[in-house]
Amino acid sequence: MKQQEIAAVRTQSRVFVVDENLPDQWPDHTFLTSPTWLKMMGDRPPGRGYFFRLVQDGITVAATTGYLIDDPDSYESFNIHDLLWRDPPVFPDQERPLSRGPERATVFPFLAFVQPGYDCEVAVRAPFAEEAVRALLAEVTRWAHRAGAVCAAVLYAAGSALPATLDADAAWHRRRGTVRSMLDVPAGGFDDYVSGLPKTSRQKVRWDLRDLARAGVRTVRADTAGLGATEVRLRMNLIAKYGGYSTWDVERSRLERLVSLFPADSLRLFHCVTGAGDVVGFSLFIAYADQWHVFWCGFDYENSASRRTYFDAMFYSPVRVAQTEEVRVIDYGLGYEKSKKWRGCHGVRRDIWVSDLGGDLAPWWQPTEAIAGRRETRL
Repeated sequence: MKQQEIAAVRTQSRVFVVDENLPDQWPDHTFLTSPTWLKMMGDRPPGRGYFFRLVQDGITVAATTGYLIDDPDSYESFNIHDLLWRDPPVFPDQERPLSRGPERATVFPFLAFVQPGYDCEVAVRAPFAEEAVRALLAEVTRWAHRAGAVCAAVLYAAGSALPATLDADAAWHRRRGTVRSMLDVPAGGFDDYVSGLPKTSRQKVRWDLRDLARAGVRTVRADTAGLGATEVRLRMNLIAKYGGYSTWDVERSRLERLVSLFPADSLRLFHCVTGAGDVVGFSLFIAYADQWHVFWCGFDYENSASRRTYFDAMFYSPVRVAQTEEVRVIDYGLGYEKSKKWRGCHGVRRDIWVSDLGGDLAPWWQPTEAIAGRRETRL
């Protein structure tokens, strides 16, 4: 698709640029802001996607992505009304909402600063940092207001410059979001990984490995050249088990896109294989610098041999290989943080900030008692 630049506003010596398609000069800053990841997954969040940049002397000094979301029934993890006011909350570690909030339709359309993969970071050139982040946020929120957004939200803010900038600006209101699970890979062998776990977790690891051995199941590094029907079938099982919805064609297309965009040496595929040679589970990671990022997993739940394969496919076997490749961190994403913590992960906060762009939403950011005083007139 041909690149389309839809806005360019000069601000002092910098130019604010908005593109509907990934521009050629996009910084490769982190995995989730990298051009390759955005090419593959940029259409996953709901709404219309945009690429925002501040350019100085032909060099991008700050960049981030955003989505103008106008559907009040959009998926909960990207839905600002659900994230702020749903009861029970979207994430288990969120506070219960102070009130039912405004009418759902009144907070749409809104602009979500976010990257696919449930993260948000501003890619900046080191000398500019917080000042560049502040300038880019100001330009984007002005643009969003002109585009008709009634509020803007930074979903799952990452890094240090972005949260610090938001906290320092009274126009942005912070709300608890969730945590991203990260595993610091120990430099030693697998025994060092196990010894670093809590006592009860160490026992669970021993039980898992014992039961897998008794079942004759082993997890092996597999050739990514064979990625295809087996992985799609097992992934569809996972989606169905947890109440999601997709189709074979959609998942197959996404896998083909992954293989076409990422070089084979950046993919790490693990198969859980029975003595008869059946693949009853798999995991797939993407390597980026000194990190791995979980992309997919799936299991054959109808085969009893798949019992306990999840933790071997996702943690034990990958950790063994990651240690040999001097991987520093494995990113396990959002959700199920308790079970991930039992296997060595720690949680990194991913909070939410929201700013009113003229939607008369200010009363809903106030403390509980202030909202309670207006409840009869607002609900």
